[in-house]
Amino acid sequence: MKPVTTLLLSLLFVTFFFACTPVKKEGPQVVAPAAKTRLNVAKTSLKNKKEKVMDVPPVLGGLVQSDSWIIYKDKQEEEFKGNVSYDNGSYQFKADYALSQRAQHLFTARGHVFLRQNEPDGSFYEVHSDNARFNYQTQRGTLSANAKNKITLIFQDEKKQLSKAYAKKVSFDLITKIFVLEGNVYMERTSQQGTHTLQADKVTFKQLENYALLEGNAKLSDGERTLEAQVIEYDGQHDSSSATGSRPLAYGKTEQGTFAIIADKVESDASGNVIHLDGKVQGWVVSPQLNDEKINSKF
Repeated sequence: MKPVTTLLLSLLFVTFFFACTPVKKEGPQVVAPAAKTRLNVAKTSLKNKKEKVMDVPPVLGGLVQSDSWIIYKDKQEEEFKGNVSYDNGSYQFKADYALSQRAQHLFTARGHVFLRQNEPDGSFYEVHSDNARFNYQTQRGTLSANAKNKITLIFQDEKKQLSKAYAKKVSFDLITKIFVLEGNVYMERTSQQGTHTLQADKVTFKQLENYALLEGNAKLSDGERTLEAQVIEYDGQHDSSSATGSRPLAYGKTEQGTFAIIADKVESDASGNVIHLDGKVQGWVVSPQLNDEKINSKF
């Protein structure tokens, strides 16, 4: 059985959003602790009262705190109910309910699920969700929110720059580093350069490929310039991005003036220095520099 930090805290996949490598810290293997008055251990896990404690396979109950801890030995399961928590200083985990299913390599939590990873440089990663499910063998998992709620992902780097993301559902693969956020996705990142926002019905990140795909009502903004389209694709490996569907619209202001442009397709390099507009291009640019050009005196 893997240490509790691997089971619980691999769920902190939020590191993908900020191109960081997830940190895993191995903890000691733990045998079943002596009975505690605050733990309600099921009779089914104690069929043989003469069985030695050391004969019981490693369990999470020695590290995870809860109001009720039930061991189902035959099914290789542990159930935690009420005020479930784990905290070793670097990692924190909380939930109303958690279930460890070693035979299926599954760890499930629900109800006010909270995960946090603190780094020595002062940065941290944080997850708030209603439900979480993680297979620690395949390294795949999901987060989901109840009807009126949203999942919250928070990251603060060593420079105290804060990023937040909200979604209804998140699925992830920690091996391939692919993460999919769905349901009114909204992301916000604040830095010295200002606040950047991202919105879409669905966002797919491929961290290893430096790739992002925004689908459905996609919108990117840096506070001064905004791009709206049905699909926005960013390909960091090839230094390119594009916007298509529903006549992409770009508008805002630059050092040269204000603008609003609509086209069938918008393509650019990653920095936005080279932009291509294709198909029924329409729009306007208001620039004092253009108004002062000598060519205007001819009209």
